[in-house]
Amino acid sequence: MIEKLKYLLAHALINLVRAGWGGLASIASITVSFVIIGIFLLLIQHFNALVAEWKEQFQVSVFLDNQITPLQLEMLRRRIENEAAVKTFTFTTKEEALENFRRELKGQESLLEGLGDNPLPASFQIKIREGYQSPEALKALSAFLSRLEGVEDIQYWQELVDRISHAARLIRLLGIIIGSVLTLGSAMIVSNIIRLAVYARAQEIEVMRLVGATKAYIRAPFLVEGMLQGSLGAVLALGVLFAAYRSVAPTFNLASQLFPTAAGQGFLESSMMAGLVGGGALIGALGSSIAVNRFLKM
Repeated sequence: MIEKLKYLLAHALINLVRAGWGGLASIASITVSFVIIGIFLLLIQHFNALVAEWKEQFQVSVFLDNQITPLQLEMLRRRIENEAAVKTFTFTTKEEALENFRRELKGQESLLEGLGDNPLPASFQIKIREGYQSPEALKALSAFLSRLEGVEDIQYWQELVDRISHAARLIRLLGIIIGSVLTLGSAMIVSNIIRLAVYARAQEIEVMRLVGATKAYIRAPFLVEGMLQGSLGAVLALGVLFAAYRSVAPTFNLASQLFPTAAGQGFLESSMMAGLVGGGALIGALGSSIAVNRFLKM
């Protein structure tokens, strides 16, 4: 088995060298395609980390009527506590809200002189479970809470939630479309390069057929060659991406202060890198298989 693998790899390397500029062009095309795919993977990975960070900080504010009674307040607290969408919640009194507002003014407390009665309402700050953070679920929760006695207003940045959800869907869709187009294009380029190699060895292959070689035996070296081209292209793409990432990463210092988890996400996860290399090998094998099968059917 090991000897057979050595034979296939040796033949693949020889064919790759024979391909010359064509083989290099094939590898280069796969490299460019996988650099673009890798950029989208990096964007999706960091965007997902950013959304996860935002979701961790996200909360719904329930502002209470100034005339709410202690009994209504206790009933409201129990309804919120028993709601499936609620992860945790805190209660802020009118006095605490005013004190928090004073701290936020930072030296401009004079603006509050002559304010008279405290105009800020008491409120509940609710953190939402991950499965209930979609726009639809938040609208349903807001509608439910607004109907409860003692509730004056609900705020949860609905427009921002809708935009983030739309952006996430758009990035994933673009990644799928562009990735599919580039994958197909790379497979066809590999197919054309391998086809040239097959036709260059047409007499050799015909002799192998005459002496009883199976289609699988004839096909194997070309499949390995295609897989080698694809995996080499993917590895080179990862190298280019990593170098570019290292040069750009220092500019994200501001993001690291605002969203430490997202900024600390780093380069592609090991599973993604393995998937890119494996995907390159599969694309090469697909392109090679197309070329060899066309020849063997002649």
